[in-house]
Amino acid sequence: MFKIGEFSKLVRVSARMLRYYEKCGLLAPAHIDRFTGYRMYSAMQIPLLMRIIALRDMGFSVEEIVQTLPHFQNATAMKTILSRKQDEITAIIASEQDKLDAIAVMNNNFEKECFNMVYDVILKSLPAENVISLRQTVPAENEEQLWGELCSFIAQNNIKRKPGGYSIYHSDEYEDDADIEIAIPVFTLGNDSDKFTYQELSPIPEAATIRFSGSYENYGHAMQKLALWIEGNNYEINGAVRGFAISSHMDDVEMDEYMTELQVPVKKV
Repeated sequence: MFKIGEFSKLVRVSARMLRYYEKCGLLAPAHIDRFTGYRMYSAMQIPLLMRIIALRDMGFSVEEIVQTLPHFQNATAMKTILSRKQDEITAIIASEQDKLDAIAVMNNNFEKECFNMVYDVILKSLPAENVISLRQTVPAENEEQLWGELCSFIAQNNIKRKPGGYSIYHSDEYEDDADIEIAIPVFTLGNDSDKFTYQELSPIPEAATIRFSGSYENYGHAMQKLALWIEGNNYEINGAVRGFAISSHMDDVEMDEYMTELQVPVKKV
């Protein structure tokens, strides 16, 4: 047998980590001398240690390693466990890529001074409008998917649409899963089909509106300016907040040419 320091050199794992694995119940010493307290390890323990290290390097937590090790000789069980971990890591990579994309967009915005491309607040009435819409409760980041579904339905059914499109947020407060309605103006109302609904958007007597151009990263700056105007002029929100895409990806334009109008129904306090 080998003392912990000797074993550490052989397996290239620090003594501190070996003690940690012992504390976690992953790898106990083969023998502990009752007089000296020396921890002794056996060469027969090396395969188990290699499994622990392999799982650790694949991103398994200590708790997951404890649960996985008993199944290591079961190929079917291990395939299921590894596939689950693979899916988890794939989702993490996708999430991290979204963060990288957001950083790139913000960096590009600073270079082009897009944060300054926010216009003045205008109080106006909004007329009724015929639309075809799709409304679902989905994670907020899935809004783009709703746009894709509605645009595909319009194209497949040769529906004559007008320019622009609405994102209407019906939830009383922000939730991870939001009640979102995507609506695209049409010339005439037709028959509903499955989850796609024709309707007339009601007129809004008074709405505080503000436009911003470029990336949707400018939303926060525009909404802050709009919120300050609402507070400063003694108004309060009186309906669902909505965004109107004056020009967007639907118009085959570059992001620098996007133009969005935020529309908030208001009433005097």
